[in-house]
Amino acid sequence: MMIKKGVLVTLIAAVLLASAPFAVAQHQHGFHFEHSVGATTISTAEIGVMVSANGEVPHFRWWNESDPGTDYHVMFSAFFEANDTDMDGAFTPGEDQHIGAVFSLPMADWEFSGFVTEEQNDVVTALHFNFTNTDTISHQGPGMMTTIPGMPGMPGHTSPMDIEIQIRVHFYLATPDQFKFDLRVSGWEWTYDDSILVFQFRVAESQHLHSQVGQVSEIAHEGNKFSFGYGWMEYTQNAFAGNATHQVQVRASHGPAMGTQDGNAIFIAFENFGNETLDYDPIIGFTQLGTTWTFFGIDYTQLLILAGGVSIVAVVVIAAKNRQ
Repeated sequence: MMIKKGVLVTLIAAVLLASAPFAVAQHQHGFHFEHSVGATTISTAEIGVMVSANGEVPHFRWWNESDPGTDYHVMFSAFFEANDTDMDGAFTPGEDQHIGAVFSLPMADWEFSGFVTEEQNDVVTALHFNFTNTDTISHQGPGMMTTIPGMPGMPGHTSPMDIEIQIRVHFYLATPDQFKFDLRVSGWEWTYDDSILVFQFRVAESQHLHSQVGQVSEIAHEGNKFSFGYGWMEYTQNAFAGNATHQVQVRASHGPAMGTQDGNAIFIAFENFGNETLDYDPIIGFTQLGTTWTFFGIDYTQLLILAGGVSIVAVVVIAAKNRQ
């Protein structure tokens, strides 16, 4: 009788332990997404993201979905032409100088494309959407796309530029702790052939879903990645122009934001790409901490599977003894 009770207990334990990994796996296969009033919210098992472009510059906000506490922010706030004093391809604050106006991105009239999904076996495996803005800006500023106050006009230019900026966002379930966004810019007119075009991304942090945003304590730059707390932004050293017909050199740096904007910023600089359309695709993500328990190099899910297997073996052994 005691042996039968032992078999029953072991069987129950085996079922519970064996089913746990499948519950985890099901939670990881899928995400939620919605769009409302200029803001798009996406969540996977690991990351929550809000992309907004209504009443503010394009703004990426993300957090640890399993343990929200701190939200990280990257805002595509401005762009400008600059000289490259030391000829390293990067914008060096305090050494390199902007040429003419620093243009602040518009806070309105961003058109949302709607969602496009990819599916496999009735499971959404990828999600895509765009925000697009077409405005006219003046080298002498201000235009629809405003210049930051106090910045001079662009020398040698009198006619306005018709600039189109498109932000394409991509999520893939294969990489649930990160997402990619493509920047597509057309209509830029250069002042000098040897200058660089610089995109400024303000970096900040806040309490989860709070409106008050503060500065990050530090931005670390290692390789092609900027890290701030548990958030990060990764870039490649090449962009494409002319429908991917040729590569454009990319360099990145960080420092105080330009103009009247406060806080720290990441500067991504592009070599002169003529009058072509520029395409570029950085990646934003979150470094997970404490989500994987390891023991002798085996993670939690592996331990559950191993424990389930041991329990099943124990059932077989006990059942064999009972028959004897």
